[in-house]
Amino acid sequence: MSVDPLNIGASGLTAYGETLDVSANNVANVGSTGFQLQNVNLQNQPGGGVTVATITSDSAQGSFQPTGVDTNVAISGSGFFVLQGANGDPVYTRSGDFSLDANGTLVDPSTGLDVMVISASGAVGPLSVPPGVQSLTIGANGAVYGVYADGQQTALGSVALATFHNAGGLVRVSGGYQASAASGTAQVGRAGSAGFGTLVSGMVESSNVDLAGEFVKMIAAKTAFDANAKTVEVASSILKTTVDLPE
Repeated sequence: MSVDPLNIGASGLTAYGETLDVSANNVANVGSTGFQLQNVNLQNQPGGGVTVATITSDSAQGSFQPTGVDTNVAISGSGFFVLQGANGDPVYTRSGDFSLDANGTLVDPSTGLDVMVISASGAVGPLSVPPGVQSLTIGANGAVYGVYADGQQTALGSVALATFHNAGGLVRVSGGYQASAASGTAQVGRAGSAGFGTLVSGMVESSNVDLAGEFVKMIAAKTAFDANAKTVEVASSILKTTVDLPE
């Protein structure tokens, strides 16, 4: 099998360039609530060279940060919050930095997408707060109650959580993730039930990016990128010399 150093170097430039981009995005989101770092998985090509096989998300849980806001929640354990995507497809996120909009609907303010809850009948839909409700409480099991001025409470549903056979296979989109063939279909249920984590009110989950680890990966990828760039440079020079040889 012949070896083509030009194509080998070019494939390395593409693969390690993408690796650098992913690590740079991880570093840029070190302070983003609920952000899950991404990992680039490379594979060798027949005849030499390397290519990006997959880009997966690391589902390791980030630390919790207190906010004191009743509508903020963090997931302890497995699961993702379910948002109603603009095109009708659900968007999944670990960021529970929720608030009520002007219409009294619980939303993710960074995207404006509605937070999905499960009603007493099992239907999944947005949570709308009835008139007169002064505040909300969200329990560890996801149960949401509206509290009136006189202290009376009314049940409003349970925050919906989704789990996946392979959460690392979720596809990153604006505002969170969407399911893919690699992740499998979402299994939607209530917090605290089998297979689902519990909720912690008044908290948000921090990014799980290990800054030191990302810098190490960036240095390694940059070294490999530079080595492949040198390979392309040398191969191009040899090819030019060969072409310029007198007949």
